[in-house]
Amino acid sequence: MKKRIGISIAVAGVLLIGSISALNAENTTKESVAKKEAQVVINSSAPKSETAAKAKVQEANSKEKSEAKTKAGNLEANTKAARAARLQRVFASEASAHKGIQKAPKEIMEAIDMSIKAAQAIKAGKVDDAAKNLEIASKDFKKVLKADPSLDLVPLAMQINIKTFAGDSKIIEEAIERAGKLLKEKRTQDARDIVLPLQDEMDFITQYIPMKIYPIATKKAQEALKAGKKDEALAILIQGFATFITVKEVTPIPLMLAADMVNEASKIDKNKKDDALKLLEMAKEQLKRAELLGYTGKHSQAYASLKKQIDAIEDEIKGKNMVEKLYEKLKGSFESLFKDVREDRVQQKN
Repeated sequence: MKKRIGISIAVAGVLLIGSISALNAENTTKESVAKKEAQVVINSSAPKSETAAKAKVQEANSKEKSEAKTKAGNLEANTKAARAARLQRVFASEASAHKGIQKAPKEIMEAIDMSIKAAQAIKAGKVDDAAKNLEIASKDFKKVLKADPSLDLVPLAMQINIKTFAGDSKIIEEAIERAGKLLKEKRTQDARDIVLPLQDEMDFITQYIPMKIYPIATKKAQEALKAGKKDEALAILIQGFATFITVKEVTPIPLMLAADMVNEASKIDKNKKDDALKLLEMAKEQLKRAELLGYTGKHSQAYASLKKQIDAIEDEIKGKNMVEKLYEKLKGSFESLFKDVREDRVQQKN
C-alpha cells in the first residue's frame, strides 16, 4: 500500500509540474487535497483541474460518511437513552400502583420468627427453648387476632422481578417461527433456548401468611410439645410452613410502554401531527409485541380494542384532529385493562 502511494505522489508531482519543495510549501488544507489526489487512479494526460476536482469530491464524500456515521451513533445513543428513560418512568408508575399492599404487623413477623426458631430448636434437641419460642409465637398471634379477628391472608414481603426483551415484533416472529421448526424436529431443548428469553415483564411476587390456619398450627405444635411428642410438634410446624402462599402478578412491559406512548401523544400540540402519529404507531408496535410474547391471553379482545381506538385517533389526527375525547376513552381502556391484568394472580407453592 505504501509503495502504491509513493508512485502516485510521483505521478501527481509531474502533473502539477512542481517540485517536492513546492509541495511542502503548501498549507495544511492544500496538502490534504494533494494527498487525496495522490490516491486517485489517474490518466497521465488528465489536466490538473480534473485531478483536483476528483480529490475534492473524494474528500467531501469521506467527510460526509464520517458525519453520517457520527449522526447514526448519536441517534442510536439518543434512542437508547430515550428508551431507558421511558422504561424507568413506567416501572416507577407500576410500582406505585402496588404501594397499597400493607406489610404484616411486627407481632406477626415476630411470631413467625419464633415458630421457625422453635422448629430449629426441636431439631437440635433443645425442647425447652422450643417450648419458650412457641409460647411467645402463640401469644403474639392471639394478640393480633384479638385486635382484628377478620385477618386472613396477610402479606409478609414483596419482591419485584423485571425481565426485559428489546427485540421488535419482527425479531419475535422470527424467533417463534424458528422455535416451531425446532419443535417439529424434536429439538425441544434448542427451541427452549430460543423461547426462554422472550419475556418482557414486571413481576410482583408477594408472600402471604394465612392467619386462619398458621396460628392454629403453631398452637397445636405447642400442645404436642407439652405432651412430649416432639416429632409430632415438628411435623405440625413443617405443615404450617407449607400453608404460606406466594402470589405472582405479571404486568407486560409492552402494555406499560404503549400506555405511556399514548399518554405522551395526547399532550402533543395539534400542529405537530407527525410527532403524535409516530408515537401512536410505536404504541401499536408495543401492543403487537405483547401479543406475540403471549401476554394477551384472555384479554385478547381488550388488546384488539386498544388497537382499533388508536387507529381511530390516527384517522382523526389526519382529518379534523378533534381527538380529546378519543384520547380520554383510550386512556380509560388502558386503565381498565391494567386493572384486569393486575388481578390475574398466579398462586405458587412454596
